[in-house]
Amino acid sequence: MKTNVWILAISAVWMFLSCASDKQEALVTVGDCIVIPFEKGVGNVRPVKLSDIAEKVVFVPLETTDSSLVARQMLSHIRLANGRIYVPCSEGLLTFDEKTGKFLHRISRKGQGPGEYASIRGIEVCEGSDKVHIFSSEKVLTFQSDGKFLTQYAKPGGWATSVMQDSLCLSFIINHTGQQKYRLLITDEQADTLQCFPQYDRFRVPGGVNWRYHHNQERYFYTYKDEYVFRDYYCDTLFTVKPDKLVPRFRLEMGKYGLPKDLRLESVMMSVERNNALAKARKYFRPSVFEGGRFILMPYTTWDISQPQNIVFQYLLFDKQTKKCLKIENDAIINDMVGNLPFRPVARVADNVLMAWLEVSYLQEQMEKGIQLPDGLKRMKDDDNAILMLVYLKDK
Repeated sequence: MKTNVWILAISAVWMFLSCASDKQEALVTVGDCIVIPFEKGVGNVRPVKLSDIAEKVVFVPLETTDSSLVARQMLSHIRLANGRIYVPCSEGLLTFDEKTGKFLHRISRKGQGPGEYASIRGIEVCEGSDKVHIFSSEKVLTFQSDGKFLTQYAKPGGWATSVMQDSLCLSFIINHTGQQKYRLLITDEQADTLQCFPQYDRFRVPGGVNWRYHHNQERYFYTYKDEYVFRDYYCDTLFTVKPDKLVPRFRLEMGKYGLPKDLRLESVMMSVERNNALAKARKYFRPSVFEGGRFILMPYTTWDISQPQNIVFQYLLFDKQTKKCLKIENDAIINDMVGNLPFRPVARVADNVLMAWLEVSYLQEQMEKGIQLPDGLKRMKDDDNAILMLVYLKDK
């Protein structure tokens, strides 16, 4: 029913707003949004304890079997929904029980046939829905949560994808030429374009085409309750995506930490010029946003991400109630709830749940330093799957 309402709403808008129309200016509103004082927060360094922000902390060892080995996982796309943990990786989309970590099943496989993917570019699964979506290069594959294949349909070749109301495809189109006309498209299962949002940013790319500089922990779309949120890393504003418009949701006051346009790595070719730009970009910050009911956690790094294995995240914490923003001391949240393993989240896996991905080798190093772990984690083997540290945030 919700899907039909969305389609009718978009169809009505479509009669008045065409992708080629000058009326597209109306697609982005100027409404109020929450302003996050990012620059001031960086200078406000404070220790943060888990008990300050969390209701519960659990450790979930992912069961290790011949069918459930996890390799080259996509951390930013791990999802927790309907009592299951969904882990996309080079071995496919693996599902585990939320409480026990027991392996349940694998969804889809690599191939060219119906229900098979060329590569996994992302997934979407929402609380309360029995559908799981896998985004491959230019198609969306839809399954039941038990792995049964339902349908597939074409999508635009977007850089990032989300599914709205289980049937509408929301795609982010990368501006790799500097002259891209649209940045977001909403399409249906017939690949017909129902709505398109303009790309106002223009720049010149030496050589004509270049590709976005990114790392695999970035996410351009996320859902919060029934809302769809879009974040472009070259824009300081996050938008709630509506059928007919983008509504400003959060604005980050980056101040001196905002990347100047002339240093955008998207518009600098692979050359000495790019290397120079990377060196200059180290003093500018590239934040992600993990939104919860009360708290927003912002992992950030510098814009020099040329060596992803060396990236070290720092964290800002924003309290929606008090409007205070601070930098977390020592780049880790103090664990005063279960053991004393510091918490460094790498993903937001559900509305109010943050995750740290803990390899066995890392845990062994921590134990040698005197870090306390739950008894069940002390018996892990070197070749076991990772352990998830799930932190359930306070909602109010």
